[in-house]
Amino acid sequence: MNNREYWDRKIIEWENSMSQKEEVPFIERLASLFRRALKHRAEISLNILNDFIKDKSVLEIGCGSGYFAQKLIEQCKIKHITGIDISRYAVERARKISAERQLTDKCAFIEGDVNSVTLPETDVTIGLGVLDYLSPEDIKSLFKNMKSPFFLFTFAEKKVSLSRYFHICYMFSQGCSKHYYYTKNDISGFIDKKFCKVQFVNDYKISFGCIVHNLP
Repeated sequence: MNNREYWDRKIIEWENSMSQKEEVPFIERLASLFRRALKHRAEISLNILNDFIKDKSVLEIGCGSGYFAQKLIEQCKIKHITGIDISRYAVERARKISAERQLTDKCAFIEGDVNSVTLPETDVTIGLGVLDYLSPEDIKSLFKNMKSPFFLFTFAEKKVSLSRYFHICYMFSQGCSKHYYYTKNDISGFIDKKFCKVQFVNDYKISFGCIVHNLP
């Protein structure tokens, strides 16, 4: 099962388990107990971005159904956001939700693989969790091809953590074709030299997650 097939199969029930508004399989209800860290990851990322991205254009890689994009529009007052996701089901839902909320003038959602799609020129590029599914060469290529001067990404940090071991077991049980854990040194080595003042943010609330950015 490749990445596209995996996310076409998983993305909607994964998002539903986060919101707990719709019925999901038992394994997803169980896994949702360990996903509080992902909600905190989004909140902390939003706080980091908030003071900087007002009236700026944003590219979100791995946008899912556009929930984080909508928060950026409504709370951070960004100029425009383009979301890219590998799953056609996520993109269809993102377009539907943005139309229902009358946000279509502020956002656009594109189905595509970050390894092959042409990235648009924006002020900031972000991605929550997308690096977890990219190989070292994929990440190096991403940073080389990015046309934004600023970025914020999250990644799953390779460190001793009970939650991380539960996560490994979950990913294996779901047939995920590839998932990666990286150290800060790994990520530093992947980032193109054109980006400077790279910062890492850890917080116990995001467990083994880590945020990397170069925002001023």
